[in-house]
Amino acid sequence: MTSGSGGSASRTTGGRSSAEASRITIRRLRSAFFLFKSALRGRDAVIAGILALLFAGVGAYLYARAGRDARSAFEVRAARFQAAVADRLAQPLEDLNSLRSFFEASGGLTRAQFRFLTGPLLLRHRMIYAFEWLPRVPRGERGAYESEAKASGIPNYRFWETSADGSERAALDRSEFVPIHFMEPPNFGALGFDVSSDMSRTRIAEKARDAGQVTASPPFRLVEDRNTTGAAPVVALYAPVYRGGDPGSAADRAPALIGFANAIVRVAPLVDTAASSIDASGLGFVLRDMGAPDAPPLAERPVVFASPPRRPGFDADFPLTFADRIWTLAVFALPHAFLPAKGSALEVAGLGALGALLALITVTSLRTISRLRRQVEKVGPYRLTARLGHGAMGVVWEARHALLRRPTAVKLLAPGTEGERSLARFEREVQLTAGLTHPSTIAIYDYGRTGDGVFYYAMELLHGINLLQLVTLEGPLPPSRVVHLMRQACGALSEAHAAGLIHRDIKPANLMICVYGGIPDFLKVLDFGLVKDIAAADPHARGAAGGEAVDPALSQDGSLLGTPLYMAPEGMSDPTHVDVRADLFALGAVGYFLLTGRSPFPGRTAIEVFARERQGPPPPIADSGVPPVPEALEAAIRRCLSFDRDRRPDSADELDAILESCRVPGWTREQAKAWWREKGPVALAAARAERQEGVRALSVGSRSS
Repeated sequence: MTSGSGGSASRTTGGRSSAEASRITIRRLRSAFFLFKSALRGRDAVIAGILALLFAGVGAYLYARAGRDARSAFEVRAARFQAAVADRLAQPLEDLNSLRSFFEASGGLTRAQFRFLTGPLLLRHRMIYAFEWLPRVPRGERGAYESEAKASGIPNYRFWETSADGSERAALDRSEFVPIHFMEPPNFGALGFDVSSDMSRTRIAEKARDAGQVTASPPFRLVEDRNTTGAAPVVALYAPVYRGGDPGSAADRAPALIGFANAIVRVAPLVDTAASSIDASGLGFVLRDMGAPDAPPLAERPVVFASPPRRPGFDADFPLTFADRIWTLAVFALPHAFLPAKGSALEVAGLGALGALLALITVTSLRTISRLRRQVEKVGPYRLTARLGHGAMGVVWEARHALLRRPTAVKLLAPGTEGERSLARFEREVQLTAGLTHPSTIAIYDYGRTGDGVFYYAMELLHGINLLQLVTLEGPLPPSRVVHLMRQACGALSEAHAAGLIHRDIKPANLMICVYGGIPDFLKVLDFGLVKDIAAADPHARGAAGGEAVDPALSQDGSLLGTPLYMAPEGMSDPTHVDVRADLFALGAVGYFLLTGRSPFPGRTAIEVFARERQGPPPPIADSGVPPVPEALEAAIRRCLSFDRDRRPDSADELDAILESCRVPGWTREQAKAWWREKGPVALAAARAERQEGVRALSVGSRSS
């Protein structure tokens, strides 16, 4: 088998006029239509119609079931979210009751003790804005409390209240005060505020006092949030603290009250934390206080909707109890969440009908192709017998000459390649390769054009395996065999370089070994599709040896050509100025691969490979865990892989001489014969299977090219 470069083939018209090309195209389309029509069967159309109806029914059923599954998924996720929110709401109540118990058990706490107790609670539950202690202060003790606060480092502390115009003033004289005396974290602007001066707060505090349990305020905004746009409201919790514990009756609770342990809770972060603790994706929600319908939402997602959209069957309202208040958690599906399979039942039916139509077309096309495959395919004097593969620009077939009966490989311009530029490059490849006569260079027999204007050329058919397949099958090769193969490649490259040609795509897959003329392990250099004519670009360039000039644009357009894993750095950074040393770099990389089983500069992209090449030489071969390699051979390969091309050998002949001087024990003919006798059949079978797998992966439609 041989491989070829060549890209996608198109039936180009060469020098024909545009009108003639149009007529040819119309004839081909008409011929294809009649072939398709003759292969169409009425029975196929009936089966396609039945399949379309079946698909429509199945599609409608699946769509309805998908809708039910989506609603069920929403209900489960919404219920889990509600449970998570309820669990989080219980936490600040638990913390506040614990703080209340400390006050009642100790009969009172100092400011330092209050800070010590509340600090861990604030760290654990960051949704709690602050803890407060509001003592019940008789008129006669006002001065003592203010003095204690000032002595504790709050110089401006005083009992204060707000006047009718909203300004601050000293608290008016009354029989008792309920100031914010302790606060963690401290807010000096809030400390000293007399809650008993605010009737709305006093009513909540008195309710807590008489009931003997925690009560909650309606949602309100903090003073410090009044200039913050979109700040979520908070809720204040009041826990009554009694001297000696709860006396048990409303009549006894008022005189036993010593103050209130308070917690200011930011509800929105609490709900967000609950959502993040489970999978709440696709859910929107609004949390409101039912007793304060005019208050802003306690929490909502998303906040951009003034009136969140609802889909029937995808919304749920859950009642939540927080202290003594009833809240409602409305959960709904976001616009693009919990959607059933895309499209309506009609669209699903349409897809089914399309599938049936495609099946009809496919069956009819396969019948047409089967008929065509029974016909003998001919290209010039060659009969095409089996497709071998395809490359960048061409499709390769196994063929036989109609008269000589000689096995041949025929390469055609692949379908899809258009334009005179691609055709000229393809034709240049065969002309340049045909001028090379070294035994290790693929031999060209003939070239021409088919009746449809498709360019082709015939070359020798090789039955072998490429070096990539060899290492995949065999693993790293012994140094003697590597030198044997590299020196053969040097011979082929030496002739090409002397003719002023650079291969530019030396890689394991483009070097094939076979039993050639009875010689085992004979190496052939394939695929001169990216060859560069040095003389055409620069008659003074290294390695130039005259030759007929060609259009530089055909190979020197500045594009990145070749395989990055084996490409010299200058081939990536400045592809228009490569010389013969780029091929020697690639051959050195192949040698490293043969000895280690891996590329010297691995990378997923050309940029990654180039970056590794700039970092310096590859890892020593010994690091690959392979048997020892002679130092001289490793030095030769590392010299080929130099980032600076002036450090590489100047020519393939020089590299061949260096390899000869390495004094590596020779790979004998007997060793080569033994390998091909013992492992050759398995290797050839594996290569044939790989080739057939690649052909099966190609589009069936490209068969007619």
